[in-house]
Amino acid sequence: MTALTNIRAKVRKLTARNSPNDITDDQIDEYINTYYQYDMPESMRFLELRDVYSFTTVPNQETYPFPRNNYLTIEPPAYVGGQGVGFFNNDRAAFYNTWPKTNYIQQVATGDGTAGPYTGTLSGIPLLASTTVAPPIQYGADADFNVLFSANTTGTDPVGSATSAYDDGAGSFVDASTFAALTGSINYITGEFEITFTDAVPSGVAINASYIPYAAAQPRSLLIAQETIYMRPVPDQAYLVDITVERKPTALAADDDTPFNNEWWQLLAFGAAAKILEDNADWEQRAAIQPYFEAQLLLMQRRTLNQLTPSRSSTIYSDGTMGQYSNLYPYI
Repeated sequence: MTALTNIRAKVRKLTARNSPNDITDDQIDEYINTYYQYDMPESMRFLELRDVYSFTTVPNQETYPFPRNNYLTIEPPAYVGGQGVGFFNNDRAAFYNTWPKTNYIQQVATGDGTAGPYTGTLSGIPLLASTTVAPPIQYGADADFNVLFSANTTGTDPVGSATSAYDDGAGSFVDASTFAALTGSINYITGEFEITFTDAVPSGVAINASYIPYAAAQPRSLLIAQETIYMRPVPDQAYLVDITVERKPTALAADDDTPFNNEWWQLLAFGAAAKILEDNADWEQRAAIQPYFEAQLLLMQRRTLNQLTPSRSSTIYSDGTMGQYSNLYPYI
């Protein structure tokens, strides 16, 4: 009764399109899944879709990809190694005010009239690698650069041009102006490097490195920004990370597929029918099904409302944690 075939049949009845010549099953399925995956979860919040996103940290790895397209929201509470951690949602300013990215500048070599190679070892180790770099790098905005090697190519002239290079997040270098790959490498753990610049560095000119040392430990805060999770402190070993998410429903594909909650099947039919009627400018029939569509929305809210009704509203005093608002969530 709640399978995809039944949802399709109800959509045909609601739209008066009973023949595949009017609309194919594949087209109906597309409307059903568009409503199911994108519109329905945004029209209300369902307890059934709330879940936990888990991953394991890697020693000395600062960032972790987050598959945003698979989830609707990501929010506190979050735990690392079973311990609650600070959660910063797209708030880089607050995160880096708490965990400053303090750059350390070190003279690492002196120009010899060539572009290189220049070798040496950085003293502040380990150091942060650049992040969100997706080769080929085309614009500076493609990366959060953390390591910079630079030298004044016109000697002592204070307004002269400079040759400089960023690390690419994978242990190599790119030109800071063109983002072309350079010859060389850097070890983020030991600090050892070898670099050949695009342009020659005049003899006697200082070559400086600007980078961010860190002390690895169990993370106590995380930042979610775009599709990346940043950990602070940088993990010193493997920890299990659990973050609260609301996941996107899985599309219905096979004839016998059913919604995550069987009760949703009629709502999906009304939602898909509404979209079909709108796309065909059938405004009279669209208005006719609206009261029944809204009735289904109210019915589907009932389970969430009933589950939340006995729950005490979370405050800073309700569980003795002074600020852990783990029960607050915009379900409705």
